[in-house]
Amino acid sequence: MIKGSIIIIITSSLTLLLASCSPTMQLYKYDNPKRIYSGTIDETTYTSLKQLLATRTTLLLMDTIIIKYDYNNDNCWGLLDQKDENYIQTFITRHSERIQILQATRPNVSVFSFREPGNDLNKIIKWDESIIIDSSRQLMNLLFKERSTCGNSIIILPDKKFVFIRSDSHSDALDFTQDKISEFFTRN
Repeated sequence: MIKGSIIIIITSSLTLLLASCSPTMQLYKYDNPKRIYSGTIDETTYTSLKQLLATRTTLLLMDTIIIKYDYNNDNCWGLLDQKDENYIQTFITRHSERIQILQATRPNVSVFSFREPGNDLNKIIKWDESIIIDSSRQLMNLLFKERSTCGNSIIILPDKKFVFIRSDSHSDALDFTQDKISEFFTRN
């Protein structure tokens, strides 16, 4: 009788513990062939995205849209969190400057950074005030349901074709040229 009760208590405790954990995230290494894929967004999703961006941001929507999305409970930058505040802030500043340079050299591109709501975030994400909190998780549910460690990025072209980058820790999407993007479409 006591053994049965203990087994039930342990089983119940494990079930509650597993249910309370956030979904696991896959880390896609740089050379993983499944890390980057391309396709076409349907009209409804594209229209919903443009409406969402128009209501959530003050930036103008240009022809090409690049979005970086980070998740709560991600440990991508855990080692960096151990560094001092000034060191972390230099990463945030360099990322901001990188976006400004991209927008100056490629004026037909809109760049957005979003994150899932929550407080279990790395400092590099939590402290970057340019990142928009997807408080209703609308954007996550629209494009970024599949969680990947270090966040995901998407490049959406005017013809609704897209390139999706999983585990985009260094925002590689910002560096993709038109030729590189075209290469992804010829691979699929």
